[in-house]
Amino acid sequence: MRVLCQLLCALTLSLFLACSPEKTELWPTTSASSMSTVSADPVAGAWALADAFNPDVQEAARFAVQTYAVQNKARVLYKDVTQARQQVVAGLNFDLHIQVTLDGASRNASAKVWRQPDGAYHLQAWAWLD
Repeated sequence: MRVLCQLLCALTLSLFLACSPEKTELWPTTSASSMSTVSADPVAGAWALADAFNPDVQEAARFAVQTYAVQNKARVLYKDVTQARQQVVAGLNFDLHIQVTLDGASRNASAKVWRQPDGAYHLQAWAWLD
């Protein structure tokens, strides 16, 4: 009877974990593109989706906008992060889609930001999406 109770508890726990919001996929796919962009558990070197409202993502986005504005002597104002991915390297890489205002007009940009292990940020790339 005790073994049956332990088995039922283990089964219930595994079903609960499979339905938890932290899991992005119930059954992982094997395609290379999905494995490189979505992972239930972050793996060093692999890109994983990131929460756009995460403070680290927000800080990287604000840094990217400010750095672009200074480097290009442009009036660019941060609005929102629409998509975010991160990659664990020596530090963190962020791949961001950002909404900004450029000279009063709404624009979308893609930015890649590297946060070094010491916390310093570097804008690696900036591209306008529209």
